[in-house]
Amino acid sequence: MATVASAVAGHTLNLLDHWQACLVLTDRDGVVLASYGHQQLLGNDAALLHPGARWREESLGHNAIAETLNAPRANRLARIALEAHDAECLKGLASASAALLAPASWSASRGLTPGACEGCLGLICDPYRVRQYSLGMLGVLADDIEQRRLGEAHGHDHHLLRLHLNRSQLDSPSAALLAITPQGQVAAASRRGLQLLAAHLELTPASDSADNASNSAANASNSTAHAADSDSCATRDDIHLLLGQPLARWQLDWAPLAQLAEAQCVTLTQHPRFTGYTLCAAPPRPRVVARAPAKHPESQPPAEAATRGTACHPSLARLHHGDAGWARVCELLTRLVNARLPLLLQGETGVGKEEVVKALHQASHRAHQPLVAINCAALPDELVEAELFGYRRGAFTGADPAGREGRLLEANGGRLFLDEIGDMPLHVQARLLRVLQEREVTPLGGGKPQRVDFELVAATHQPLGELVKAGRFRADLYYRLCGATIALPPLRERHDIAGLSRALLTRLCGEQQRELPRITPAFLDRLTQHDWPGNVRELDNVLRLALALCDGPALEPCHVMLAGDCLASQGDCLAVEGDCPAAEGELARQPSQPSGLPSLHDLSSADELQSALDALGGNVSRLARELGISRTTLYKRLGAA
Repeated sequence: MATVASAVAGHTLNLLDHWQACLVLTDRDGVVLASYGHQQLLGNDAALLHPGARWREESLGHNAIAETLNAPRANRLARIALEAHDAECLKGLASASAALLAPASWSASRGLTPGACEGCLGLICDPYRVRQYSLGMLGVLADDIEQRRLGEAHGHDHHLLRLHLNRSQLDSPSAALLAITPQGQVAAASRRGLQLLAAHLELTPASDSADNASNSAANASNSTAHAADSDSCATRDDIHLLLGQPLARWQLDWAPLAQLAEAQCVTLTQHPRFTGYTLCAAPPRPRVVARAPAKHPESQPPAEAATRGTACHPSLARLHHGDAGWARVCELLTRLVNARLPLLLQGETGVGKEEVVKALHQASHRAHQPLVAINCAALPDELVEAELFGYRRGAFTGADPAGREGRLLEANGGRLFLDEIGDMPLHVQARLLRVLQEREVTPLGGGKPQRVDFELVAATHQPLGELVKAGRFRADLYYRLCGATIALPPLRERHDIAGLSRALLTRLCGEQQRELPRITPAFLDRLTQHDWPGNVRELDNVLRLALALCDGPALEPCHVMLAGDCLASQGDCLAVEGDCPAAEGELARQPSQPSGLPSLHDLSSADELQSALDALGGNVSRLARELGISRTTLYKRLGAA
């Protein structure tokens, strides 16, 4: 719990400094586990904020933390202000608290398990500076911790469903979070998840009076205010009507959700119970399988020994289609995805570095946090600092009068991807190194440093080691970036080009909302014989063009346009010049007549053309080829009176 709470509290450090407030995390016995923010708030009694200090009533008298721990469900949110405190060091201050409750859960073997109190989150602050915001913030933080704990406990063997009326808030603590068994039963739910399920079963949910309690607390400057914010029906007798029940009880179809290989979001437009909600479903994350070391590790290749026994995450597994080299890369990435190590990806241009980072982010614990990608080579030298670190008003000529938040702050809580890091100017490298060391960002034009927490992935097609020797890249930044360096094999070395091509064609046809043509062996042979200097980017373009050129039922070799090939127009026909001879290309055929089909001049009316089309089974493409005209011309003549 302490690890999760620390990650959540880390996002509030700037706010705590502004409020001159301190956040205190305790266990269920009131023993301090950690504190964050303004440590000087208690002066000579600052030891009360250190780990090991006790905040129970028998140790420190009346305070919000003690009140919540005495009755964590009845007083889920509580606030004590000014003279209501017993301890002298707390008089004149306000204390607010929120109970940290384990999510209620159900399993076929253990049955129903109500969520127990695991600890408390307290806020010590100036009552006139913070006022009513204290309870609201603590409630949000408690919900965030609860959801993360639920994801940790159930995310490996359950699907996780998030529901919210606002699509942009699916990753926020205000979303309803559900853990679903492989059979489609609700195994666990967050507090807001229970509220939503109860509301749509027409049960009367317990009142959620956090906002009312915080407003009343703001008006009681010298009195005690409570927020009886019970966790929906988690304290009710009818919780068994929610947990352990199939999703079908809420008219949600489990079958398509169970087949998902990656997180997908859909807006429920005409659902009988959840109309207007956006549903995001994520499949289980595989566990890393530990195996005993091999008897003769020296006989195994290093890469194979490093990755053996690792279950590859589905989002990473889709990066390869049978190639052993890329399979090892994906297995290694699965091991490193949550290791909190900076990663350096090295590979040729177009090899798929950005797709790797997207898949890596999807497989990580930060999948619901932002992924911010920056191409260092695409930014002018004079704008790199402003883009990365942000700037204050008037920092330079032409700056936005309101200032701007930098991309590093946008990545806070998520993942930062610096593509083409080798092109970053030296003076910017120095500032980036300081950010990575201090975990603080100072905008251009000055101002107070702001704390940041993000995972870093850098990528380049250049040999950074050689750049360091040449003095074009800082050695200290290089060693900071390469916590783990992973080389991505180029396309010409892959043995799964056919499988990769099929996957890309399937995706492209889905984007274009067209049926996938039949892929002939000759078409795949032509692809596998090319050396692909542009790697996957070149392959993607070639396949897009092949689909555009194909107006028949199958993809043929003549549809493959490689570097150096060109298209030329011959009258109404589109001809391919290059490796595809005109005599073999579908789009470059000369007029020829099958037996029984009259010439174009004999087909003087639209009815006669229609009769010829019917004779060919309605195949417009074939009729156009046989008559030596384009499909556009044929359609015009068919539509003529």
